[in-house]
Amino acid sequence: MLRYPFIALIGALALAATQAPAPSTTIGIFASQSDVGNVLHPGSAEYNANSKTYTVSGSGDNMWASTDEFHFVWKQVSAQDLSLTADISMLGESKEGHRKAVLMIRQSMDDDSPYVDAARHGEGLTSLQFRDQKGAITREVESNVSGPTRLRIVKLGDRFYMWIGDKKGRLQFSGGSAHVEMQAPFYVGIGVCAHQKDVVERATFTNVDLDTNITPTKVHYSTVETVLASGDARTGFVSPKRLTAPGWNPDGHKLTFEIGGHRKEVVFTPLRTAAPVGAPITAQPESNGEYVASNQGGTMQIWHKGADGSQPEQMTSADYNSASPRLSPDGKYLLFLSYPKELSSLQENQEVTLRLITLTDKRVRTLATFVGGPGSLGTQPWSPDGRRVAFISYQTME
Repeated sequence: MLRYPFIALIGALALAATQAPAPSTTIGIFASQSDVGNVLHPGSAEYNANSKTYTVSGSGDNMWASTDEFHFVWKQVSAQDLSLTADISMLGESKEGHRKAVLMIRQSMDDDSPYVDAARHGEGLTSLQFRDQKGAITREVESNVSGPTRLRIVKLGDRFYMWIGDKKGRLQFSGGSAHVEMQAPFYVGIGVCAHQKDVVERATFTNVDLDTNITPTKVHYSTVETVLASGDARTGFVSPKRLTAPGWNPDGHKLTFEIGGHRKEVVFTPLRTAAPVGAPITAQPESNGEYVASNQGGTMQIWHKGADGSQPEQMTSADYNSASPRLSPDGKYLLFLSYPKELSSLQENQEVTLRLITLTDKRVRTLATFVGGPGSLGTQPWSPDGRRVAFISYQTME
C-alpha cells in the first residue's frame, strides 16, 4: 500500500497532463485567430468542415491610413511565392458600405504593419490595398469590376497581384500590382473589419485554398490605370497585349491608348475614393516656357527653360534619373517618371516611380511605383479637367 496515496495521485495526474496533447486552436487550414488593433468588440471565427466554410466576425473602425482594426484568422508562412483564394460573402444587412472582408498577407500583428490584401467591400468595391512600410499610409488599386464573389491574392517575391471572379466564377487578372517587401515568416489569412468601432460585421469564406507551392506560367499584361494625388489608383483596362501612350478623349469620359499600332478607347469609371490631383480647370495658363529632360551633370534631369530665354532651372533630384515631363492643364503641377540613376536610359519593364511636382513650392510627391517603360506616359496623361492622371503599368506573371 502506498504511504501517501493523495500525493501519488497528484503526481500521476501531473504526468498525464504533460503527456497529453495540447488542445488544438487550428481553424480549418489556419493556425489561429487574433484581433488586430484596438477593437472594442472581440471578433471570432468558426469553421464548418462539411461545407468548408469559415464564418468570421469582426469589429474595428477601419483598415486604412496608418493603422488597422479587424479580426484576423491566420497562419505563418515563409514561401517566396503563394496564392490565397476564396469565395466571399458579406452577411446581413448593413448601412456601412465600406465594411470589408479580406484575403491578407501581413508582416506582423502590429496594427501599423506592412501588408497587402484583396479587399471586398460591402458595397461591392474591390481593391488591392497595401501599406508598403511600417506606419505608412495605406494605398490601393481599385478593380474596375464591382462585387466579384471569388477573389485571389498572389505573392510573387515582393510583387502582389489580385485576381477576381467573373460572372461564371472564372478568375481573371484585375490589373495593377503592389510592391511590398515581406520578411519570412509572415502571416497569411482571412479577415473582417466592420468599419464602425461599435459594430460587429460577419462574412463567410468558402472554398478557401492556400497554395504555397505555385508554379506560375509566364504571362504578360498591360494595365491602363488612373491615379489621384493620394496615390490611390483604379484599373481602367487590362490586356495581355502591349499597350502604350495612355491619354484621354476630349471630354475626359474615355481613356485612350495605343495597341498594335492603333488608337483605342475605353469608357472611364471615376475613382470612388480619395481626393483628386487638383481643382477643375477653368482656364488655360499662359505659356511659361517649357520643361525638358536633359543630361547636364551625369544624370537625366528635368529642367525648366523660361519663355524669355532665362537661365535653365533644374527641377528634379540627382538621386534618380527623370524622364517624360508633363505639365498639368492649369500649369500648377509637373508630372514625370523617375528611374535608377545607374541606368543610362529608361528601359522596357523597368521599376519606375510616377512623381508630381507642385510648382509653387517645388514639393515632390510620389503617386505610384510600378513596372513601366517609355510607353507608360503619353503626351497628354492628364485628364482634360486636370483632376486625374493616366499611366500604363506592366505585369509579368512568372
